[in-house]
Amino acid sequence: MADLDGEIYLKVEVPPTADVNGDGVVNIQDLVIVANAFGEAAPDLNGDGVVNIQDLVIVANAF
Repeated sequence: MADLDGEIYLKVEVPPTADVNGDGVVNIQDLVIVANAFGEAAPDLNGDGVVNIQDLVIVANAF
C-alpha cells in the first residue's frame, strides 16, 4: 500500500507467539496444547529448549 508521499509499506500480521494452534486467538486450547507437551521440545515458547511452566505462563498471560 502506498502513502501520500508515494512510499510503499507492507503490513504483515503475525499471530501471537502464544497462539500455538494457529487459530488467531490465544485461549484455553493453546494452554492445553502446551500443557500436554510438558517436557517436550515443542512448542517451546520462550526458546529454552523444553516446554515447562514458563511456557504455560506465557500462554496464560496472553489470554
